Amino acid sequence: MEGLLLLLFFPIAWPFIAKRIWHTTINWQEMGLQIFIVVAATTLVWQLRTYGQTHDTEIWNGSVVSKKRDHGHYLSSYACNCRTVTSGSGSHQTTSTECDTCYEDHYTVTWSAETTVGSVRFAHRDSTSRSVYNLPDPEIYKRCVRGEPASIERGYINYVKAVPESLFNDKNSLAETFKDAIPKYPRVYDFYRIDRVIEMGTNLPKLVHTQINNGLSETLKNLGAEKQVNIIVIFTSITDPNYRYAVENAWLGGKKNDVVLFIGLLDTQIIWSDVMTWARNSGNELFHVKMRDGLKALRTVDAATMVPFISETVTKHYTRPKMKDFEYLKDAIEPPVWVIIIAVMLATLGSIGLTFVFHRVDINFLNR
Repeated sequence: MEGLLLLLFFPIAWPFIAKRIWHTTINWQEMGLQIFIVVAATTLVWQLRTYGQTHDTEIWNGSVVSKKRDHGHYLSSYACNCRTVTSGSGSHQTTSTECDTCYEDHYTVTWSAETTVGSVRFAHRDSTSRSVYNLPDPEIYKRCVRGEPASIERGYINYVKAVPESLFNDKNSLAETFKDAIPKYPRVYDFYRIDRVIEMGTNLPKLVHTQINNGLSETLKNLGAEKQVNIIVIFTSITDPNYRYAVENAWLGGKKNDVVLFIGLLDTQIIWSDVMTWARNSGNELFHVKMRDGLKALRTVDAATMVPFISETVTKHYTRPKMKDFEYLKDAIEPPVWVIIIAVMLATLGSIGLTFVFHRVDINFLNR
């Protein structure tokens, strides 16, 4: 905030300086208008930089409530019957084009679904022919089933993302040690589906992988709303538990509502486990211990025991961190160099440029 106030000093002070130089051509209305335009533009650029640095997405989990195919219709206007019209005479003769307004029928088909965490639009078709109503349903729409799990990415403000060094400082160079073993953060595919089980060097039976993934997604149909949580499981063949910290640094702690479970395997035997929640497990210390020790005690990967244990432990002990507890980081956000350059140019060249305009063009709202 101090940087913005310092930046705005020039556009606020400059009109008064210009008034003393060109006192006969710069009036008070022009001064006020100039200050408003430059200050507003500079502030907007400054605030957009904050949004760009703090905008993040998290995954909300629920279920499909319904799906529908909508047939619509609307009229679209366009210019028609255009003609050239001549008016005046002699040297004052002018020509112009006049057109009538015509309307065209448009027919639309929209395939969509409603979930407990938001709407999904699979496809939309727009045509001037009613035959569009006869189009077959897309495969993705036909596969959508009422009651199945649904995951949707939603935006939120993440101050930690803008100031990662506040919590994540890789002093031990773990990122370099495990650089080839850091998985990509899972994303939603097919509009509302997600694979929340990640394997890094392991070879779980495909059935077990699917059972755990589907079991957790089924659990999150209700637990996702109840605890505002998203669960990710990373199975790894790496025997060093510090791998967990390498992923945490690379993912900047994950998303605000994430519970990321690390399970180190030797074949299907669990040799170590750990847990990552956002902001270095802040507020979830007991949950961290219960989940970590409980997973290790399972000894082997079995969906029938692992999924219920994870669900029960999250239900009893997990608390989603609150972003308001980290609002203090806003003051530590440093704007990118390009934002500073644009803001400085707006504040200085914008002010001087408007002064030049108002020096030549008289603005007076009270006396036109």
